[in-house]
Amino acid sequence: MNNATINFPSIFETAFGNTENSAKDLLNGLKIKRGEKWYLVGNLARKGAVSPGRVVNAAPTEEDFDILFRSAITNVVEKVEHPFVITLGFPFSTYNVYKSAAEHYLAKRHFMLDYDTRTFNLKGSIRKNTFIVDQYEVIPEIVGGIIGLKKILPHAENENFIALSFGFGTMEGALASSDGLVHRTNFSSHGIRYVINNLGRELSQKYFLEMKNEYQLDEAFIKGSLFTNRKRIDLTDLKKELLTQYYKEVVSPQLRKHFTDADLESCDKIYLMGGGANYTELYDAIREEFAGFIPVEVAPHPEYIISIGYLYNSLRISDSKAARCIGIDLGNATTAVSYFENLPANQ
Repeated sequence: MNNATINFPSIFETAFGNTENSAKDLLNGLKIKRGEKWYLVGNLARKGAVSPGRVVNAAPTEEDFDILFRSAITNVVEKVEHPFVITLGFPFSTYNVYKSAAEHYLAKRHFMLDYDTRTFNLKGSIRKNTFIVDQYEVIPEIVGGIIGLKKILPHAENENFIALSFGFGTMEGALASSDGLVHRTNFSSHGIRYVINNLGRELSQKYFLEMKNEYQLDEAFIKGSLFTNRKRIDLTDLKKELLTQYYKEVVSPQLRKHFTDADLESCDKIYLMGGGANYTELYDAIREEFAGFIPVEVAPHPEYIISIGYLYNSLRISDSKAARCIGIDLGNATTAVSYFENLPANQ
């Protein structure tokens, strides 16, 4: 079976004014309705909004969660068979607090979508669609990542490995053996947001940042440059300094605290996941710390491997009804929704 993933920035802003013919397709023209308000979401918000953002690690009872969940479903509502089987999750730091609220949210079963296709289609309209959540499960985020790893890299199934996920809001880690998760090693700590906040504090001493929020600073950090007050600021050196400091003061102490010598002795590999895995500075720092005895590898598709793991968990609880399965990772920086495509008719 082939899996496909759609992803978009986890940002939104209330829509005002004309938004017709402002995007090339649905993914880039997400405009959905919640209550009486319309919202620009994802790439459309990044391009057309003034200060798009969201609450970091929002609870399932908050509008941020609902808007991003509906936006994720909008992208696949016509690609997946009904009724849906859905898996989503949370970092360990919020999992126990949010799990029951998320289950209560999904237990509503019947949902209605309102979205505007005129953003990308001159002959479009306001569309209404309904969907039913038949089965669902809420699991820890790191577990989703481990499932995704084992499905994408079959040889990982028989490995003992440490999984490290570098998300925007949370950094997580755990040791997975061939028998399952070693719960003693689970931990959550500060994510890449820690670095972005330090970036903002440092830059504000020298530059007028034009009230850029942390999501806009994160985008600049990824690019390695910031454009403000008609000047382009090169962030290359500062980026390396901040990521090195983050590793030394946040990541490395957590690794030393939660993984014993016996854990490291049994470990075959360290896999890096999440958007932060793409920073070579973090990869190099981890590789240097464990040089000579544990190889370090960036997972395939690190930004959405967790949603792929959620998808395969949905397959597990669906009695192998692949055509109805969805995995949704409502990340703080990126929302990813995975599904199976090009399936035989009987699946």
